[in-house]
Amino acid sequence: MTFLPLLPVWALGLIAAIALPALTLMAARSPRTLWPRLVIAVLFAIILLNPVSQRDVREASDDIALILHDRSDSMTIGARNAQAETAIARLQEASDGVEWRVVAVPQDPQEATRLGTALEEALSGIPAGRLGAAVIVSDGVSGDEPPPGILPAGVPLHMLIAGDPDLTDRRLIVERVPPYTVAGERAELTIRVDDPDSANVDIDVRTTDGMTRRLNIAANEPVPLPITVERRGPLDIALSVAPAPGEASLVNNRALARLNGVTDRLSVLLVSGTPYPGGRVWRDLFKADPNVDLVHFTILRLPSSFDMTPPEDLALIPFPVDELFQERLDDFDLIIFDRFTLTSLMSPAYFDNLADRVRGGSGLLVVAGAEFSGRDSVAFTSLRQILPAAPGGTDLTQRYRPALTDLGRRHPVTRTLGEGRPGAEWGNWGMIAGLSQLSGDTLMQEPEGRPLLLLDRVDEGRVGLIASTDTWWWARAVDGEGPRDELLRRTAHWLMQEPDLNEEQLRVSGGARSLTIDSESVRNIGDAAITGPDGELSTTPLAPSALGAGASVEAAEAGLYQVEAGGMRRFALVGNTAELAEIRPRAAPFAAAAQASGGGVWWLREGIPDIRRVDGKALSGSDWAGVARRGGGALIAVETDPVIPRWTALMALIAAFAFAWWREHH
Repeated sequence: MTFLPLLPVWALGLIAAIALPALTLMAARSPRTLWPRLVIAVLFAIILLNPVSQRDVREASDDIALILHDRSDSMTIGARNAQAETAIARLQEASDGVEWRVVAVPQDPQEATRLGTALEEALSGIPAGRLGAAVIVSDGVSGDEPPPGILPAGVPLHMLIAGDPDLTDRRLIVERVPPYTVAGERAELTIRVDDPDSANVDIDVRTTDGMTRRLNIAANEPVPLPITVERRGPLDIALSVAPAPGEASLVNNRALARLNGVTDRLSVLLVSGTPYPGGRVWRDLFKADPNVDLVHFTILRLPSSFDMTPPEDLALIPFPVDELFQERLDDFDLIIFDRFTLTSLMSPAYFDNLADRVRGGSGLLVVAGAEFSGRDSVAFTSLRQILPAAPGGTDLTQRYRPALTDLGRRHPVTRTLGEGRPGAEWGNWGMIAGLSQLSGDTLMQEPEGRPLLLLDRVDEGRVGLIASTDTWWWARAVDGEGPRDELLRRTAHWLMQEPDLNEEQLRVSGGARSLTIDSESVRNIGDAAITGPDGELSTTPLAPSALGAGASVEAAEAGLYQVEAGGMRRFALVGNTAELAEIRPRAAPFAAAAQASGGGVWWLREGIPDIRRVDGKALSGSDWAGVARRGGGALIAVETDPVIPRWTALMALIAAFAFAWWREHH
């Protein structure tokens, strides 16, 4: 019902403004005649407001029944697709007066099927007044579920489940992976193998650092798996469980976990020789780094120095050579000699220990000035066996502008320093030590090609040499500025084996049907050797890229792949692991929404329900599914009828006037 006033709104308001005070005055003067006149006023108001009933006239249209057809990868298992297609064909033939709309839900690569989201999107394109039912034809493998009130009241949601719930499927699950592990310690993963038909199963464990082992573990319960993380950086752990007899899919028999090795605290030993303006550069740099413990000695008093001052009054202490280079040497991740010349302070055995420590995995940096070619230089100790350069040539003492080499523009330590970009021209330095390069990589040089920054690997350790003591010029803007802190910080962390600064890096990722290989390298790392799930070995060339090389390889089958290139190894899973993590068909994701709407759930292996048109409260039965009669259609007209016929209102008004006249005169 609505109102179609006979007068404009402003006129009705004016009449009301006059009538209300008049009735109020009449109530005060003659209460006996008020209510007949009030009845007359109400009848006048009804006539003027003109209440009418409206009725939509719609073009007859069929009701719409939505069929959501799951076309994901899990539906390819067994006879699921065949069952689904047979059911959809039967539904489309089932009932007159119903327009069946089939919406296919394809598989998104590397994503679980989201049937709840797909249902919402499909419903948005259907007029709510014509929707008679929604039917989901799926195996129930979905990453989400629809809310219970997703359909209008009186419209049922039905689910037809394809597949065999009793199929054989053994699946491997990684329940817990620690976010990081201190290098050198053990990480504990938690894994579980679901297999109702087995008590114990064998699993194979492989890691990118070469560890391989087979374990027999209990099935159907969480099992701890300890893994030792030898070094910093990512560590891939490839897990696989042997297939069960007659298993439907092997994709969920494989799992891949990634650990991240870190160092709790880094320890640096800084030994400074002759004081100079840049002597505090390294100290200030490491003191500002909360992850670095710094031990710094500047040698100003020799152990042989004779002083009559009592020890408790001395502000200087002797250089603790024995403690640093014999007792605590293994505690340091990086040793820096900054203009160090007093090699006579140390026994040759200490330099032997230091060289062995570097070969075993530590870092060594020599900051060289004019003293590098002197007889007390570290270059004339046993460290010469691991240094990338030896004294040679003359020292340069003139202004020059440092520059990156071609290799330096690609190396992770220096490629982000910005040299050569517009507005990023570096300032000058004033000296460079004369040396002869023996090994390693030259990342920086002076204009005539003399090396300034050399980096080298020695067995498990790393060595660096900076052939100038003028890096402090950039901070003081002596003759222009430059990225001093970033250069020194990245150099030091490369020497301490920061994984992100490795010049050789390999990354591998698996898609639904492909394998992507990406590498960063300053040299050609050659082809990639790929070992597939079946153990077959193949070789793929890597195409050059901006920072290294890469390739995209089509995978013949889903499963666990091993990729080796440039002495590096990584693992990747190929296949839709998110969709196929659990392949048993189930009703759980949709049972609540179906029950809330009055719909039903049926297993297609037990038969296809009949379709019935329904008008009442029952929307489904044990063997039938209902499609509600909605009677919706396109609106073609709106018919209106007066709620009170005008002749009836007129007769009532005459009667009211007559009664009021009689009341006033008797």
